[in-house]
Amino acid sequence: MRRAKLNAILVVMLLAGPVAVFAQSSLDPGQLPKSTTFYLAWHGTPSIDARKANSLLATWDDADFEPVRAAIIEAMMSSSADSAKAKAALTRDELSQYVSLLDNQIVFGYIVNPNQVKSSEAGHESQKNPWNGMFLVYDHTGKEATLARLLLQARMNEKDPAKISAATIAGISAIKIERKGGATFWADDGKYTLVASEPAVFEKISAWTKHATPEAATLSQTAAYREAGGLLKGGLMEFFFHFPNIIDRNWDTSVMGFRLRPLIQSLKLEAVHSIAGRLALEGARTRFQGAILGDTSTGSFFDIWDEGGTSPSSWQFITANTVSYQEWRVNLLGIYTLIKRALQSTVGAGQPSPMDFVETQGATRLDMPLPDAIGLFSGEFARLQSSSTLDSAKQVYVVGIRKKVATLKLLRAGLAERVTGERSEGDTTFLRMSEGGMASAAGTASRKYYHLAVSSGVIVASARDESMREILASAKTTHGENTLVPPAWQKAREQFPKTINGLSFFDFQRIDWTAAKERWIAESRKAPTSKGTQPEAARDAFANALKDLNPRVFPRHLHMTASASWKDARGMHVDGWIE
Repeated sequence: MRRAKLNAILVVMLLAGPVAVFAQSSLDPGQLPKSTTFYLAWHGTPSIDARKANSLLATWDDADFEPVRAAIIEAMMSSSADSAKAKAALTRDELSQYVSLLDNQIVFGYIVNPNQVKSSEAGHESQKNPWNGMFLVYDHTGKEATLARLLLQARMNEKDPAKISAATIAGISAIKIERKGGATFWADDGKYTLVASEPAVFEKISAWTKHATPEAATLSQTAAYREAGGLLKGGLMEFFFHFPNIIDRNWDTSVMGFRLRPLIQSLKLEAVHSIAGRLALEGARTRFQGAILGDTSTGSFFDIWDEGGTSPSSWQFITANTVSYQEWRVNLLGIYTLIKRALQSTVGAGQPSPMDFVETQGATRLDMPLPDAIGLFSGEFARLQSSSTLDSAKQVYVVGIRKKVATLKLLRAGLAERVTGERSEGDTTFLRMSEGGMASAAGTASRKYYHLAVSSGVIVASARDESMREILASAKTTHGENTLVPPAWQKAREQFPKTINGLSFFDFQRIDWTAAKERWIAESRKAPTSKGTQPEAARDAFANALKDLNPRVFPRHLHMTASASWKDARGMHVDGWIE
């Protein structure tokens, strides 16, 4: 399945299907076997009342959004018809029926080989008979006919028809589907459809649907699952990735001469216990919560993230005209140390590491040791947009620094051939930097430039000098708390922890959507078309959707998005919503 088509299906999975209620299923992912490495559980399409109350889904259901809905369907249909493998192209009616399958619960996941051996001797055998622990369980209540049509369509579109035979697993009559890549077992057991490639996995998921898995052997009894806690309860969708099961796999192999086991050990991935999250409807809000959980003590994989603070330095640049703000902070020296340690682990003791060459070349070029150069940056990066038409050329970027004089020296040394102008005004140094040359139709070189302002604590950059200066001027009038931050953003900020390392806002109400639409149409006409990346019918469908779309549909339902990230003793967390 093509990537574009898959992405469209994922969008439809969340937004389509306006007539169902949340599926009442007895499937509890926490009762999966503890050997489950990951799962993704879709809990069913929300009810009509829930859709009307939710801002994002109300936007999707709005009649003025019909051109976009139609374009997505058209793109999926054209992708189906354009495929060389497709013998029966997907029709609009069939697509609508297949989307309705998402009314019910689906659980997709992977179970590790319970008999897996970690030794290198077992590695060759495992390559000959690779384990495939993927599984899918679907509550097909009321969807039997639609599911049967989908399977028939899939078989008709197969270039090489599969070999099909009968099989019995755990006392259940199943269909064995054999292809070049391996076999898959498919069966209906009660109200559930079970799909798995390994008989052992099939038996486990069958026992799970019957609530026959011993409590002590369930995923909910693992420390990692209990640590994830409330992230795995309720909502439209939830996911869980159990890291220890990955670390315990056979890594006694090499890739391009690099030994994998020392590399994995040097990254200290054992500090990561799990990755978990959920997507939920909370009235008007569509909320996402996620976390990478584990031991965040110094020296672990979590060193790549900054400890954070209460107020980022870029917060001072928000003005009354700011429509969007994204800020994040990373530990640059932590990232550098992790990469250096990982590269050193791939070579033998006493042998030079690839990082040794990088450090030598970096020191020569920058006239200072590479760690010193990296340490000049605080790790804070921000992007602000003040254009009501979302003109990307008016975006302003902020980079946090620690020492202005040393940073200027670094910029001059590292980007000497790109610096085309420099001047100072007060305590701020302005640089004009070339992004690179491009050949024009006349055969002459045209260049794109960025304007930088280096002052105490920050670098401010923009493609337009006036945008950069506007931001700088606003900061000069700000003392202490920035009173220009919109009250809605301030209120949202208070709902996140005091100490954060990432913050983001977008105000739908401050956008001139009609002007933005006109600009997008004008830019799409100028943009070169790339053949082969997307069917022509799909391109035309989205172009027509943009032309026919009533842009007022966005401010009618949507107000703002807000999100934040933070690091604590339990892990790295993210929380955000659109309303």
